[in-house]
This record gives sequence, C-alpha cells and structure tokens, in this order.
Amino acid sequence: MQISTYKPGSVPNELTQLLREKYGNCKNFNFFLSDSKKAFEFCMDNDNVSFYPIEGRKDGHMKAHIALIIDKRLPRGEAFFGFMESPDDVSAFSLLWNNLIKEAKEKGISVIKGPVNGSIWHQYRCIKETDGSPSFKAEVLSEPYYYDFLMSQKPSIEVGYFSASREPYDIVLKMINPGSYEKLESHGFSMRVAKQVTPSELKTISDISKAVFKENWGYTELNDKEFTELYSTEKLNEHLDALYLLYRGEIIIGFCSTSKENELTLLLKTICVLPAYRGLGLGNALAYKIHLDAKKEGIKKIIYALIREGNSVNNFPKEEAVIFRRYAAFEFHI
Repeated sequence: MQISTYKPGSVPNELTQLLREKYGNCKNFNFFLSDSKKAFEFCMDNDNVSFYPIEGRKDGHMKAHIALIIDKRLPRGEAFFGFMESPDDVSAFSLLWNNLIKEAKEKGISVIKGPVNGSIWHQYRCIKETDGSPSFKAEVLSEPYYYDFLMSQKPSIEVGYFSASREPYDIVLKMINPGSYEKLESHGFSMRVAKQVTPSELKTISDISKAVFKENWGYTELNDKEFTELYSTEKLNEHLDALYLLYRGEIIIGFCSTSKENELTLLLKTICVLPAYRGLGLGNALAYKIHLDAKKEGIKKIIYALIREGNSVNNFPKEEAVIFRRYAAFEFHI
C-alpha cells in the first residue's frame, strides 16, 4: 500500500466511497456520513486548524485514511488525529500510523489525541465493545478492530465512554425523589419544555456547554460562528423532540435535549447544568421530568448516549440499565 499526504479541495469522493463500503449497511449511515463531511469541511476551511490528511492507496484505490489535525487552540505541541479508516490488516495500519507519527514529529507535535474528527464537538472515539445493537443517530461508526490496532501502539491514556438503555425505565421514576422536581419553584428555579430552539436560546446553550465542558479531555473552544455552523437552529430543530430549559429567575442555567430514535425510543443527551448550580439536585429534576414526559407519551425505551466513564452522571441509578456499547479515545506521547 502506498501512503502519501494530500491537500484536499473538498471532501474526497474516494473517502466517501470508503465510508460507504465499510458502513453503508449500518442504521443511520446517512446521518453519520453527513456529520463526517461537515467535520472534514470544518478542518479544511478553518483559520485555527492546520489539516494534513494522509491516504493509503492500493491498485489505484483509497484503502486507508488518517489525518493530523493541528488546532492552535490546543496546548502547544498537541494535535488530534482523526478520519481514521483501515483494512483489517495490521501491517497496513502500522504503515499508515507510522506515517502519521512521522508527519506529527516533523510539525513539532509530541502528543496526539484521537480518534477525533476535528474537535470533540464533532464525531470522536472508536468502538471498544458492542452487543451488536444497531447504531443510533449521532453515534460514531467504526470498525471493531480499530480499538485493538490503537492499543497495539501503546497509548499513554485511554478515555472511556459508554451508551446504555432502559426498557422499561420505571425504576428511574421510583429512585429519583420526585421532590427534586416538585420543589424547583419554591427554591427559585423553573423549567420550560420547548419544541423548537430559537437563535437566542442556541447562544445560551453554547455558553453553558462551553462552561460545562471546558475541563473535558481534548476540549477546544469553538467561536460563535463555528458553533452555529455545527449546531444551527435548523439542524437542531430537524431532529429535536424536546428541549428542557432550566431557569433561575429569567436566566437559563441548564438544559437537556432529547430526540426520537423511533416512535417508541427516546435518545437522551447529556444533562448540562452550570457549575455554580451543581449539587442542588437540578440534574435529577431534569432527569425526572424527561422520564415522566416519556412515560406519558408512550415511550418504551430510553437510550443514554455517549456518557464518559467517571462522569457525575454515574451517580444516576444503574439499576435495570443495559450498557450496549463502550467506546474509547486515546492520547499518545510520541
């Protein structure tokens, strides 16, 4: 296999075809492909990012791919790697990986993090374990052997994540004290459920997300333009089932969004509450309300998507929850 760095003028058709060959039969592939293209364009057309994609070709066709992504908002000497695809061939992957390391060292990089397709606001992680359940919307697709390939390169850090589901989920309504929701108003808080996101709400969601996630592994702060291009009101409203907004007086201090995987399955995203208001039971109040509404609407199953191991959400009751997928991201000191 021949390995070379290239300069893309657009998302390469051959990369799209490679993704289609690998994952085209997976549920929600078109959703995944759309997000992949947006992430690639983010890297190409960004003054903060230096982008070095690397392809592996055999018999005139792209068979492997990886990219070095240097975002100047990362600490000096650090970069991401992403857009990683390889055949199930250790020697082919090693050749691809060695070229990535060579490129990184030539650019003065000593730490690489990934797989991250542009930023942790985009698709990132690889699948570590799965029970074979179909993919859900916004979930990354990756070959199961990528985890083993990356582990063979002896990472310095492994960051773990998981997705879980409950069917039924009545246990949550029993284990979360309903008082956490019922006492909101008496403590100066309130909750509103929206079916559409307004531009001003999107700006507030952006600000809260930055405050909540700024200490996360691999964090880079998107500017307002980058955030709205990634999370436009049109895109959010297209897939939104409900946006739960938590208020202190007139000020939004927390939120959680849900989307429908299908008519009987609800996808629950991360519950975000500003750090100053943590420890007050507000996350539990949001969780209680979401599960209560789901019950009223006839939802049979709830998916808790892409939770980081060690996240405070681990205090959430685990009873009757089934972890159906585990993921990993890595840090390599090179």
